[in-house]
This record gives sequence, structure tokens and C-alpha cells, in this order.
Amino acid sequence: MSKFYTEEMRKYIADNCKGKTILDLQIEFNNRFNTNITYKAMKSYLSGHKLKVGRRKEQHRKYKDEHIEFVKNNVKGITLKELTDRFNKRFNMNVSESAIANIKNKHNLQSGIVGGRFEKGQTSWNKGKKMSSYQYKRCEATMFKKGNIPANARAIGSERVDKNGYILIKIQDGHRNANWIRKHRYLYEQKYGKVPKGHKVIFADGNNRNFDLNNLIVVSDAEELIMNRNNLFKEDTELTKTGVVVAKLLDKVNKRKKDL
Repeated sequence: MSKFYTEEMRKYIADNCKGKTILDLQIEFNNRFNTNITYKAMKSYLSGHKLKVGRRKEQHRKYKDEHIEFVKNNVKGITLKELTDRFNKRFNMNVSESAIANIKNKHNLQSGIVGGRFEKGQTSWNKGKKMSSYQYKRCEATMFKKGNIPANARAIGSERVDKNGYILIKIQDGHRNANWIRKHRYLYEQKYGKVPKGHKVIFADGNNRNFDLNNLIVVSDAEELIMNRNNLFKEDTELTKTGVVVAKLLDKVNKRKKDL
């Protein structure tokens, strides 16, 4: 089972898959958890967990040229939800996000944003365009100024889950990805000091929600590799600790052999 999916995510998929297409479920899931999993990933998850979606599809609708032209002219720089809302308001219709997504796919249209953010290396649709004095005056009051903290910024001490299912804790501001650290490493270092380079903190019982200090162990990358190869990771904390001792001995033997 993929570590990316939390228990809440798995329950959501199981409870909401029936009566929907895979595309509908993918869109709803990404909106619900602020993720960006692909159609293929959702399909694979459903297949791997033997979950069946409904065969219901939106009633076939032939879109006019003006509908297609509207999507082409409005797709840049906005989310799928915003585009769908604009479309329905403009034509007094009630099409779903998946219907608009199908139009985009059919005509190879890209918004330029993924999960609410521009893709790395992707050029903004309005790059190089100058703002008129009228537009500037309308936007000036809400423009982000250097030194300001965004209203939606997470406070230090906040927690979130990363793509591998580990809990991260925010320890500082102003350093981008370095603002966050895995919680189990943070707790270990608060008690025992900095983890040496080439080492990592592991959960002895394999449960990445058990933050008891007795369950947190530091191993080197080489020792972790040895433990994986020799099946020394156990669900019992003390057995795993014994496995660490064995891995350390095997690592020393391997290093001595290389020195001979």
C-alpha cells in the first residue's frame, strides 16, 4: 500500500468512488486534499485495491464553436474549478469539471498551473505584458510587498503530511523547503542533538506515527541497506534494535574487507 495515501485519503476514495467516473473522483480528491495525483495514479490505486467506480458518465453534449472558443480564451492562469464556474455562468449551463477537462484534453489546452501553482520552468501566460495604469491602481492595494507575510502562511510549529506519508513540522520562515523537517527527526535532534551526515532517523516498529523517543533510532545509510537486504526490520521495537546491532557489525566487517 502506497505510503502517500493517509488513512483519511484511503477512506475518502473507498466512500466516494461508487457512482463516479475515475476522472470525477480524481478531480474531487485533488480538490479535497490539495494534491495533484494523475488520472493514471487514481486508476492504478482503484485497481490495486479492487475498488470499482460507477459507469455513470455525463450525458453526451455537443459543444458549439463558441463554447470551445470560450475555453481557449479563458484557460490560461486559472484552475479547472474557476474555468468551469466561468463557463457555466457565461452560458447558463451546469457542466462538470470533468467535462471542461475533456475539452481541454481534446484541444490540448493547458492552464499553466498545477495544483494551484505554476509548474517549475513554465512561462506565465502574461509574462512580458505591461499592466495599464488603470489595472495597477486596481491592484496596488492588494499587491504583495517585500517583507510581508502571506495571510495563508503556516505558523511555526504547524504540521503537514508529505508525499511519502511522513509528518513534517515547520521550524522556521524564509527558507522555502528548509522551513520544514520530518517530525521524528526534529524530535530526535531536540533530545540528542544533530543527526550526522549520511545517517537518518528510523521508526523501530515501522509505524511512522509512533514518535516515542524509544522508537526512534539513528542508522547510517549503509546500515539501513544491510537491514533491508537481510530483513532485519521488524514490527517489534526491540527486535529491530537487535537488527541494528547486527547491521553495524556487518557494516564493520564489510569495511575491513575493503581495506584488505
